[in-house]
Amino acid sequence: MTDRDDHEDDARLQRRFQRNTYLFIMLALIVALVWSGRRMGLGILVGGALSLYNKRWLESSLRAMLNHAVARETGRVPPYTVSKFILRYFVIALVIGLAVWTGKVHPLGIGIGFAAIVGAAMMETGYQLYLAYTSNQNSSQE
Repeated sequence: MTDRDDHEDDARLQRRFQRNTYLFIMLALIVALVWSGRRMGLGILVGGALSLYNKRWLESSLRAMLNHAVARETGRVPPYTVSKFILRYFVIALVIGLAVWTGKVHPLGIGIGFAAIVGAAMMETGYQLYLAYTSNQNSSQE
């Protein structure tokens, strides 16, 4: 297997993971609206949006840190770049606090939406287990 094949596999996995994240948010939103109402649904939307924002910000901060460390070849990263990791937590906490303070969103919904990445990882795990199981079934039949 070449590096190009590995890169294509990584890109496929990343696309599937992104799709699973959106799918988890949509499924959670539908279930929340049916069983818990609009307040829970709004919480899931806020949490899901924060989850996607958090992931994108984390990826860009990490990429900037690694690029800087590689470019300088020192392994040291400027404090401002590292502080973006901590700033992200404050921004997310502020948005969650404001959303809960309004009383229009359910805090549990925010938590469920914010865990969309975890839901996507669980979906991917289930898919990989399914592939392994069917692969074992096919090889045992031969």
